[in-house]
Amino acid sequence: MDDIRFPLNNKQAACTVHGNHTEILITGYSDKIFIVVTQYGRIGSLIRTTVDIAPHLASNPGAVPTTSQFLFGESSGTQSDLYMLYASSISQTISAMNPHEQRPVILGIALKPEQDMKQQRQVFDQVIDKVMANPVW
Repeated sequence: MDDIRFPLNNKQAACTVHGNHTEILITGYSDKIFIVVTQYGRIGSLIRTTVDIAPHLASNPGAVPTTSQFLFGESSGTQSDLYMLYASSISQTISAMNPHEQRPVILGIALKPEQDMKQQRQVFDQVIDKVMANPVW
């Protein structure tokens, strides 16, 4: 049998984040990066994020302005605000890692709510770290 490579670049990871099993799937398509982060085994919200200027032209590639839009899911409330922060931060971090990356990020996300701001920050940091440890860009 021939060694035929799958045409898409995929990375998959699982970890425990603040006591919750968390699945991460990252797929690099030619025209977008698709990332799923879930603690429920399904996507709750889908967000599309683009960088507003070419990262390699920005004075700080790690903080390029982004535009995010809910494609589906609850788009108002505390959890949705947090999801927008995830989407923007992931896009900005990808831009910092690869300033020539221009593909939009499609983020499918479903995380269990954390009431405490400190816990939210810990979950956020762990999720971002795990996504960035599995690049397809």
